[in-house]
Amino acid sequence: MVTESKRIGWVDLAKGFCILLVVVNHVFLWVNKSFDYPLELQGRAFRMPLYFVLSGLFFKQYENFGGFLKRKINKLLIPFLFFFIVTSILPCAVLEHRSALTDFFQERTIYYNNPIWFLLCLFVVNVVFYLVHLVAKAVASRYQTAIVLTMATILGFVGLGLGALHIRLPFYFDTALSALPLFAFGYWLFRHTGFMPAPVNPLREGLTMAACALVVWFLAVPTIWANNDFPDDATLLLVYLTGIAGTMMVLILSKFIRRLPLISFWGRYSIIILCTHQVVITVVSHFTRRWLTGGWQVLAVLVATLAVCHLLILFMRRYMPHVTAQRDVIRI
Repeated sequence: MVTESKRIGWVDLAKGFCILLVVVNHVFLWVNKSFDYPLELQGRAFRMPLYFVLSGLFFKQYENFGGFLKRKINKLLIPFLFFFIVTSILPCAVLEHRSALTDFFQERTIYYNNPIWFLLCLFVVNVVFYLVHLVAKAVASRYQTAIVLTMATILGFVGLGLGALHIRLPFYFDTALSALPLFAFGYWLFRHTGFMPAPVNPLREGLTMAACALVVWFLAVPTIWANNDFPDDATLLLVYLTGIAGTMMVLILSKFIRRLPLISFWGRYSIIILCTHQVVITVVSHFTRRWLTGGWQVLAVLVATLAVCHLLILFMRRYMPHVTAQRDVIRI
């Protein structure tokens, strides 16, 4: 996580766009499954890749593997475990009198709050990428970046192959492998290109965005990353091509705009929205169902969900910082 003094404003905006795309998709998915929305296919192609690339931007080895692991436990694993217990295990035990752990280990299902799967998967991605980075340095430090990118790509296609064969591994390890090239792309983009500090060139950036938009529009692959699930007839290379194209489109747009106060704020605390929005959607949609239907219900639930999540950010960052990655539980 970027420290206060090193925050890059437009990256927070990109994270805000990312979490907004996630919430919009889940509102449509859970409120009214028969009500399709524009660009649904294209959104599925790059929504989660954007998250993985953003996560890879600020990868650091820190002092050693132990220090690295402690940081990722604080930032990813502890929030996952907290919300898994509070919003999945306990509700299943109280409301359905059964164990949520059984289905999690057998079917990789997280009841009531499925979006938190990303935290566990991202934890695995970070650990695997750290090991890849370590191996590359040991093999040939002079060509470390090239080796990292090569190894990440190979492991990525292994993950895609597992998805094509419908083979699921515990703890989202198969999805983590599939996501590794995207994480590595973010790592490369931050450290080995001039994209991050370079000033915005409207003509160049506009043409790049247009090219990326065309790639996503015509070649989008409808991917379900939580299940590492891809269409049987999909060209697996397009999973990465459209994912990176859509990601660059959002990054360039965010760099051009720089800051939108509300969306940038949501991006800065996107982990809180990620971990709470499904529960909020479930509650809000229950109360709006009797008065609203179709698009009006979707709009009402979306607005109410974002409003409640905003309030939850204000509450949790002050009173629950240790379980929302704002403060460390394990001392570094």
